[in-house]
Amino acid sequence: MAQLEEQKETKLEIPKETLDFFGGDELRARVFYEKYALRDELGRVLEKTPVEMWRRVAREIASVEKEDKRAEWEGNFYWLLSEFRFVPGGRIMFGAGQRGRKATLINCYVIPIKEDSIEGIFEWCKEAARTYSYGGGVGTDISILRPKGAPVHNAALKSTGSVSFMNVMSETTGTIGQSGRRGALMITIRVDHPDVFDFIRVKRDLRSVRYANISVRVTDEFMRAVEEDKEFTLWYENEVVGRLERKIRARELWRELVQSARDWAEPGLIFWDTVKRGSPSEYNGMEVVTTNPCSEQPLQAYGACDLGSINLSAFVVDEFTEGARVDWEGLERAVRYSVRFLDDVLDYNMGRHPLKEQEEASRTSRRIGLGVTGLADMLAKLRIKYDSEEALDFVDEFFNRFKCVAYDASIELAKEKGAFPLFDAEKHLSMPFIRTLPSELREKIARFGLRNVAVLTVPPVGSGSVLVGTSSGIEPIFAFSYTRRSESLSKEYFKVYHPLVGEYIKRFGLKDESALPDYFVEAHRINPEFRVKMQGTIQKHIDSAISSTVNLPSDITVEEVEKIYMLAWKSGCKGITVYREGSREGVLITEEAKSSEKTEQSQSGDAGVGSPRKNWVRPRVLSGQTIKFRLPQGSIYITVNGDEEGIKEVFVNLGKSGSDEKSYSEAIGRLISRYLQHGGDVRDVIKSLKGIHGKTS
Repeated sequence: MAQLEEQKETKLEIPKETLDFFGGDELRARVFYEKYALRDELGRVLEKTPVEMWRRVAREIASVEKEDKRAEWEGNFYWLLSEFRFVPGGRIMFGAGQRGRKATLINCYVIPIKEDSIEGIFEWCKEAARTYSYGGGVGTDISILRPKGAPVHNAALKSTGSVSFMNVMSETTGTIGQSGRRGALMITIRVDHPDVFDFIRVKRDLRSVRYANISVRVTDEFMRAVEEDKEFTLWYENEVVGRLERKIRARELWRELVQSARDWAEPGLIFWDTVKRGSPSEYNGMEVVTTNPCSEQPLQAYGACDLGSINLSAFVVDEFTEGARVDWEGLERAVRYSVRFLDDVLDYNMGRHPLKEQEEASRTSRRIGLGVTGLADMLAKLRIKYDSEEALDFVDEFFNRFKCVAYDASIELAKEKGAFPLFDAEKHLSMPFIRTLPSELREKIARFGLRNVAVLTVPPVGSGSVLVGTSSGIEPIFAFSYTRRSESLSKEYFKVYHPLVGEYIKRFGLKDESALPDYFVEAHRINPEFRVKMQGTIQKHIDSAISSTVNLPSDITVEEVEKIYMLAWKSGCKGITVYREGSREGVLITEEAKSSEKTEQSQSGDAGVGSPRKNWVRPRVLSGQTIKFRLPQGSIYITVNGDEEGIKEVFVNLGKSGSDEKSYSEAIGRLISRYLQHGGDVRDVIKSLKGIHGKTS
């Protein structure tokens, strides 16, 4: 009989061979070893370098090819994966070749709420839980649910509203484990749903809807009403409640959206009419209904994210020289191989989907999502400044060509293997995005069809870009360097460079990042409106969408955020999320503004907030961020880490080793950390320390 053992969070020892492969970069090595390396049924790691992973993934995905072509495509896929030319979705790297596990290779799905009823809501919970258990994330829309105050035929008499069920959905997501990961969830709502104000405000309570991203699906009608300062109708209708509606000023709702995004970083906006116009799948039951959790994939009901990204940084010849150029020969080869790879993933994953409806949607539409990562690194290698008109012109031409190669690859696959089952030439060719293709490609589609209903996307490529050592997706370089805390007994802080920055400094013998040429640029130095223009330019050539977060300075005004959102709509972006530096801190300050009586009542009524807890155990990994401030004494680095309950660690680094400033700042960080780990409320810390000043601060 098998014995149950107490599970302990033990940090895996990274083998020397793994560290050597990554040139001593522990972060990249740990991402590979802990997230993607093959494991046996007991969880023991079997791969020490990505070379072994590349061979495994290439062999497994090529196994669906005809027998006489398997060896050829295993070799082609190995070339594609090697040197990190192409980064498959994390589920593919982890799941291909894993034995004895129920795991999908699909990152995310859309699961609809089928009906406005208790049964419909909890059927969704069941399907979502099953999907999470296989490793998939979920997107859903709650607009089908009746609004607060609508009549119901049970003891309640009136509905608590669509928003009241978001916590049930969120907790379902947080409860189902995925081997150290938590399921991902996106919840959306129509901008004209009567509960939209409650939806916008729901996450201002940090204990509410903790395990979901939220976005509002905004229409052109609403945006025009905002521009013209008109009334706007909120409405809901079904057979049971009839039609409910009320009129509001569009700018009242707009202001609420923008203020919330500025102060709380949510909800995001999805420009739904732009999404629908740009979707090539709006026929034969493939119409998109909402997006996946990161919003780069608008999907049909039960649609799937089959994702992979080409590392653009790997396709530059004579980098950093006046003759630097794109290696189009290698890149076109990679694009064609990538389309076939992702199409083969669809066949490999048959029988591995959590739900039969997901398998059917995948089989009949064969949607794939070929993306990119490392755009900012590519631009730097080409000596093109990210925030320049030259960059806009470059990406417009580049992604147009990229699009055409990818679509031609899907046509050639249809010619070889057949078009996707729901393909209708007349309907598909009438789609606005398809009409942007050159006439010769449209003629080939009419003759041979397409293998995939949609081909292109831009995912965030979070862990994948860390693994590869590049900038993420189409985002600018976030920072040239950051500070990490040593895991040795000394606990010293040390500087870590963005990989390309570190490579440049070493190659050209620079002292530090201050001597970098001006075509290197950090995200916080880029005008947010320019960042939106970059996204809009690329979106013209992407049939799905782009996962995007625009980082904003802490002092940005509501009016400036309004301009950014309006520009995003007019630039043809399908969605946008903004994050103002320190905006989560803004939540705490706003909460502090409540009366002390209410705060005390809230704390006494919630054991998780006000009551000491002595047994908080630090997990192996905590998420967080490091922020740099400049003081008269020098630079101060503050690292804040936390879990789903909130902030748990604060590290403060100021001054030279052994100095009084360093000792005092480290002591303050330790005291704050201990207080928070024993159930203390971070609002109390802010209240206690706020307003303390010295001679130089």
